[in-house]
Amino acid sequence: MFSAKASSLLIARVSVHGDRLDGDVDLRAWLRLGEALASVQAVRVCLDLVRRGQVVTADGRIELRGEIRCERCMGVMPLQLSVVVHSGLAEQESAVTALDPDLEVVLAEDGVVAQQSWLEDEVLLALPMIPRCVDWKSGVCPVTGLEPLMVAK
Repeated sequence: MFSAKASSLLIARVSVHGDRLDGDVDLRAWLRLGEALASVQAVRVCLDLVRRGQVVTADGRIELRGEIRCERCMGVMPLQLSVVVHSGLAEQESAVTALDPDLEVVLAEDGVVAQQSWLEDEVLLALPMIPRCVDWKSGVCPVTGLEPLMVAK
C-alpha cells in the first residue's frame, strides 16, 4: 500500500499483483486547489495500482468535500466531487497508448511520478467551469439565501 500523502510515486515499486494508493492527501501541498475553491475540507484517494510491463495502471476515485463560490449569486455552496481515475503511468507515452489507448497518460520522469501534482490535476480538471447553485428564475437563492447581484448601468 502506498500513502496518498507521499510526494512521489516510484512506479518500479508497484507490484504485478497489484497495490493500492489510499488515504487522505496533505492539503498543504495542494495550493492550486485551495485557490480554486472557497474551502477544502477533505480529499481522499482510493486507487488500485497494477504493473503491466512498463506501465502502471491506476484505477479508482478521488473524493473531495469542500465549498465553491457560485458564479450566479457569489455565495458559497457545498461541493462534493467524486473524480474517476483511469490512468497509465509510464516513462513513455507510447507504452501507455500501446497497452490501452483509453488510459489517460501520466508521465513518470526517470520512473517517478510527481504524485501530488498528478492527483491535484485530476481534481482541478473535474471542477465545474462555471459553478452555479440550483437554477432559479428570480428572488433569493434557495441554497445560499442571497439575492442575485444586480448590475446597474
